[in-house]
Amino acid sequence: MRLIFGILFLIVSNALYALSYLVLEEEYQFKENSIYARDLFPDLQSNFLLFSIPKNSNSYQIKSSQMTEKFANEGISVGAKSPIITFKRAIRGEIEGIRKYILAEFLREYQPYKIQVNAVHLEQITPVDFKEDAILSIDFHSKLLKKREGSFDVVVQEKNGEQLRNRKVYFKYAIDATLQVVQTSETISGRQSIGYNNARLIRIPFERVSSILMKENEMGKVAVRSYTPKDVIVTQDRLILKRVVKKGDKIAVSVSEEGVLLEFVLEAQKDGAVGDTIKARALQGKKTYEVEIIEEGRGRLL
Repeated sequence: MRLIFGILFLIVSNALYALSYLVLEEEYQFKENSIYARDLFPDLQSNFLLFSIPKNSNSYQIKSSQMTEKFANEGISVGAKSPIITFKRAIRGEIEGIRKYILAEFLREYQPYKIQVNAVHLEQITPVDFKEDAILSIDFHSKLLKKREGSFDVVVQEKNGEQLRNRKVYFKYAIDATLQVVQTSETISGRQSIGYNNARLIRIPFERVSSILMKENEMGKVAVRSYTPKDVIVTQDRLILKRVVKKGDKIAVSVSEEGVLLEFVLEAQKDGAVGDTIKARALQGKKTYEVEIIEEGRGRLL
């Protein structure tokens, strides 16, 4: 019986201890400039002033050691997740529409790379309360689509007495997403075609896009400009059009004269890709022609 009572006592004691030990978060929001204990821990029986934030401050930092000391003076054990605690003024801007707008911009920009967005994080910097229908414009520059995080502004309309005025509200954003990209699976020589035989599709975290990436639908249609090592993420500046005609190849050329379609064969005088204009020589004689390559083994007389 004593053993059972002892076990129950330990369980109850541990439960009470767990409830009595509080942990301060890294960040809090505030509405009033005077911060009280119950602002942080609403279930406390006693409420006492911790500190006051200057009136014009929208963000304020304090050492966690100062906070734990305040609680200790009241006989309350408190821990902290970080050495510095940040307090940010609570802002009641309706931002869901802004979040959806930014999400749509990223989805449109990176649709060829099958972007997968886990979250779009927004932080309102300017302390202005506004309704969604007060938003006049969102200045999210296309350059921001190249990086994972940055800042932008939104113009909202607000009342100033009886007058209406436009005001810029600044935001920070961060996007958590992944992209599908092409990565070489082996070394590739210059002017060699790149396809599923020497490259693969992988997903990478979206961080910063400084060069245009190769798209999946370009596999087999392009070649690398120069020697490219294994395990390289392929960007457009590494690519050239795949050569579909080599010097000495026979090219079927068509030309329309007076409604009659004529076709004959010429010999390519140089290599060419689709869209290139090359010289091609008649098989009989030395006459040469300007020919635009339209596909492998075919051209159009210019």
